[in-house]
Amino acid sequence: MNRFTKEQAPDCGACRFKQNCFVVRLDPATQKEWSALKLGRKFADDEQIYAECGRPQGIYTVCKGRAKIFSTDSKGQQMINWIRHPGDTFGHIALFSEQEYICDARAMGDTVLSFVDAKKFEQFMDTYPKVYKIFLRKIANEMRAMQYKVKDTAYKPARSKVAKALINAITYKSKNTPNPAIHGLKRTEIAEITGLALETVVRTLAELEKRSVIKREVKSIKILDYKTLVRIADPHAKPLE
Repeated sequence: MNRFTKEQAPDCGACRFKQNCFVVRLDPATQKEWSALKLGRKFADDEQIYAECGRPQGIYTVCKGRAKIFSTDSKGQQMINWIRHPGDTFGHIALFSEQEYICDARAMGDTVLSFVDAKKFEQFMDTYPKVYKIFLRKIANEMRAMQYKVKDTAYKPARSKVAKALINAITYKSKNTPNPAIHGLKRTEIAEITGLALETVVRTLAELEKRSVIKREVKSIKILDYKTLVRIADPHAKPLE
């Protein structure tokens, strides 16, 4: 894979996002083998990772930053299918299907990815069969998440869709803090995630701010009332303690 190099490959052992990665489920010897395989590369904001209709070359893992996986219709409108966060692996669905990508992938902010090419990844799974089970479970969970997304798109009101998008975009380092925050998520991207018109997203954010649920800042959104945001995202969810 062009421009991915061994020199740029991040150190899994020192990674603060390791608990989010499938690698943590491997034994130490297998983790060491995985580290020996992967390459790394830095991406600038909005830089293309792969293109729709391209042939999959391997699998990617977000080591820093984020990656958005999105589709574009004939009018140029985008729909974000996934936002991959640190520790998330992606590109595997197209690779396993042995077909072309049906989406584009781009970096969101300064991003570092690791990469293992298809041939080495197949050999790795054959050598360590437990990896097959890990990825089978991963795909099953992603299918469930996509089913929930379709259900939400069909039935949930706009404020619930926006609230859920905000919760899913909380920056890793601010999780489990009194006031979690979202960094680098544009209003247009919230519209692309939720399938809502930009005007609806702007109006909903203003409503949430008026209710003191969130506070919009120059480059971030601060969540002032996380419990209320969760209730808005899913009114039928079990109340938080």
